[in-house]
Amino acid sequence: MQSSDELVSIVIPVYNIEKAKICVEHIKRQTYQNIELIFADFKGFPAEKRNYGYKKSKGSLILFLDEDEYMTATTISACIKKFKEGFEIVGIPQIKVEPKNYVERCVSILRENIAKPLFFKREVLEKAGIFRTEYALCDDLDLLIRAFSAGYKLGIIDIKDGYIVHDETSSFTSMLRKTFLARKSYKKLQTRYGTKLDALTRKNSQRKRILNILVKRPILILGTLLIMLVLFAVRRIP
Repeated sequence: MQSSDELVSIVIPVYNIEKAKICVEHIKRQTYQNIELIFADFKGFPAEKRNYGYKKSKGSLILFLDEDEYMTATTISACIKKFKEGFEIVGIPQIKVEPKNYVERCVSILRENIAKPLFFKREVLEKAGIFRTEYALCDDLDLLIRAFSAGYKLGIIDIKDGYIVHDETSSFTSMLRKTFLARKSYKKLQTRYGTKLDALTRKNSQRKRILNILVKRPILILGTLLIMLVLFAVRRIP
């Protein structure tokens, strides 16, 4: 059972100083105040920065937050309640910033607004292990599969109690770069975990979601299909 004054360590990999400042301002507004902030501001992939932050942290609850994720004021308090209910991992609903143009709208369709399940009891990371740097940009999937396989339970807070506004860059070049960097790691995960990975990424429901959106917004069909075709080709680069 967690006490209400338990220390929460928030680890933030830094790439964009301006977004990191906005992220911090939202953390300062939290109704739950027993928080330590750990910034990882050096060159490297998110896994390397998160592991660094975790090793520096002192809290019994660890939240891995990205610099472009801005929490509403009651989010941490709502998560604490979930931990009290007996969950070892807590997911926070996400809302993405409205796309600015046609290409960004097409890109956003391919990115699902799923809850972010990277808020852990420290014991999960001690027993299941930390992020594996060999899975560049897919390290969170690997960690979650290991944690769930070890029997740890996920609870997701209600969006009315708190959520993250994700100010993610929705440009095609950004998505292309991430896909290129993650392609080998994702193939390794597929080989290692098979159906467990499919269940976590919800491939079938993702396809249905995209189809439903395009049926309602046919003007985005051509752009979305072209982007999907390019990404398909990039994933098959050796």
